[in-house]
Amino acid sequence: MQTDQTRVQNRTILVAEEDVLVRMSLTDYLRGCGYKVREARSADEAIQLLDDGRISVDVVISSIELAGDGFGIAKWLREHRPDLQLHLTGSTKRAVEVAASLCEGGPLPAPYNAQILHRRILRLIGGRQHRPHEGQRTVAWKASER
Repeated sequence: MQTDQTRVQNRTILVAEEDVLVRMSLTDYLRGCGYKVREARSADEAIQLLDDGRISVDVVISSIELAGDGFGIAKWLREHRPDLQLHLTGSTKRAVEVAASLCEGGPLPAPYNAQILHRRILRLIGGRQHRPHEGQRTVAWKASER
């Protein structure tokens, strides 16, 4: 039987959030849960990371109010990376209505409970096998290059 810790090993979460305090709090929590976490401050930065191919991402968490269009990430993922799970966060009425059609479970209203978000991530990655997306390049990093 898998524990939460074994389910998150080698799983990478991309957090796209422009509010630095929200992003720091969430990424610290997720790292504490055992996830590898990548961060983006805008939709463009998130899409660049996802399109780069040097990192494997299992789940994308994006604010619907993200600079550069938080919904743009959802649309881009559907077209270019349908293998990825998406979780939208936010609180505006328009966003909630649109998000309901874009992600399972709808958005988690802000301010959100990080433990609830963690449970949703576990459901998203549930029984899925961890596999790099097609065309992903493997890059070896030396400690001195970081």
